[in-house]
Amino acid sequence: MRLFCLLLLAAISFSVRSQNCKVLDPELQGTYSGGCSNGLAEGEGTAKGSAEYHGGFHQGRMQGKGVKTWANGDRYEGEFVGDHREGYGVYTWGAGKWAGERYEGGYSQDRRHGFGLYRWPSGDLYAGPWQNDVPTGPATGMMLARKKFTEEARAAVAREGIEVCREVPLATGAWEWVRGVVVAVNDDAVGVRIETPDAGGRFKKGETAWDEPTEWTPCF
Repeated sequence: MRLFCLLLLAAISFSVRSQNCKVLDPELQGTYSGGCSNGLAEGEGTAKGSAEYHGGFHQGRMQGKGVKTWANGDRYEGEFVGDHREGYGVYTWGAGKWAGERYEGGYSQDRRHGFGLYRWPSGDLYAGPWQNDVPTGPATGMMLARKKFTEEARAAVAREGIEVCREVPLATGAWEWVRGVVVAVNDDAVGVRIETPDAGGRFKKGETAWDEPTEWTPCF
């Protein structure tokens, strides 16, 4: 009985220390369970906030091997140093423009760096060097095709005063056209003043929406 009580007290003490143990990544500042030293997460632990992480910690920061996931389905499994992706890791995109795409390779300060493989759901694969998040080796045929498409889409809509349109999904499963006018252009986006909003409320009349040029097409 005495041994049981001691084990129970130890478990309660560990739980209290874990709850009061600080994790420094703002995305993980919700609940924490695991090792603790001097008020900071240390050793193996699990932290949950707007994102979730399970793996190594050192002085409150992600360190060593771990898995971090985000609410949109993105997932990184690999090595961390001081809260940064560093070393070898695998990143999979869960939603949005890059849904289903996957990178496997080297990282430096959260940027893809060194040798890495990038896979698209279409089956296209780039295998080669990366520097500061940019592939620097020979492009694949699909990479060249995507680049050409992006350049042509930009040329078609990146002019102030042109009327542009895009389709947006509605909650009913149907689609609706939104119309607007390009009012500003920068290196990688266009500012579109919304003239005809969608019923779902994503775009509001009179507001300026910033998007990649490929999201819009000239109205006919």
